Amino acid sequence: MRRKFGFVSVGVMLLASLAVAQPPAQADAAAAPTPSATVTEARATIHGRVPADADTAAAAGRAYWTPERMRAARPAPMPEGTDTFDREASDRPGRIGAARDVATPATSRSLAAGVHATAAGAQTQSVNASPGVGRVFFTHNDEDFFCSGGTINNPQANMVSTAGHCVHPGNGGSVWYDNWAYAPEYTDGVALHGLWFAKEFTSVEGWVDWGYLWWDFAFVTMHPLNGDRLVHVTGGQGLSVNKSKTLTAMLLGYPGEAPYDGLSQYYAQGALKAAGAQRIKLKNCPLNHGSSGGPFLRAWDNDLRFGYVNSVMSYKFSGNMYGPYFDDDVLDIYNVAKNKQ
Repeated sequence: MRRKFGFVSVGVMLLASLAVAQPPAQADAAAAPTPSATVTEARATIHGRVPADADTAAAAGRAYWTPERMRAARPAPMPEGTDTFDREASDRPGRIGAARDVATPATSRSLAAGVHATAAGAQTQSVNASPGVGRVFFTHNDEDFFCSGGTINNPQANMVSTAGHCVHPGNGGSVWYDNWAYAPEYTDGVALHGLWFAKEFTSVEGWVDWGYLWWDFAFVTMHPLNGDRLVHVTGGQGLSVNKSKTLTAMLLGYPGEAPYDGLSQYYAQGALKAAGAQRIKLKNCPLNHGSSGGPFLRAWDNDLRFGYVNSVMSYKFSGNMYGPYFDDDVLDIYNVAKNKQ
């Protein structure tokens, strides 16, 4: 289902045959019949069927995602990209309003710090792993893959942010990824805070139908687990829009391409740079496949272990990690998803 709006970060953790959209430079933006900012939504499935309720989703999902299957999942490949794209500015000129935080971080008092994220490259500081970042699992074409994601403190306490290519191949098809699950603070191959299952995907036509990397983001609302809501168990990140494209950010995710194994959280951090019309990048970022969808976090608090999601990891080019810039276009998509039960 689509809704049309009224407008035309420090660490690392396998590469697979998952097919994602061709680079946007090869797509014909002029042929798009409707604005790319149109919201696209879908109910999540387990074994190709929409579960009747949360308990059904959990029972079927846990039966599928055994610890052995989770360890065997391969890192989802990132889309191929570049530093500049033809037509990006005309397809997404940007609706940059007032800089603001539209969700604030929330911590869970039941969780104590103790797990550390591992640095990538030359980073040496001690960074606590965040219970608001986790490993995403899904199935496509009978193959199991993983990405990364971040919990958002939305009003329903049930949201995960990730990359668009971690929910849909971006090829204009109607098939979204199956068996979509989220393991917050996945550590040493263990789902420390349980395995949570997707209820509904909210993305944007620019990604789902056209595979444009400047739209490569999605919000996923999750079923309750044992009667609890995700953010009440793990806490959640805040969400920022229209912030500076050159602020300092912490990136957290689960890279799985050698030399990393995707079994624990890794981090990388530094000053961001503006990229293209509506993207940002972290230069010389060692994070790789599997970290897709992990958050760019501004205002990271290492004691709280939370910050504000300011973008999500989309693709690498020339050693740099790119993500879509979070502006009022992204806020509109978030506003559609934030109150979903």
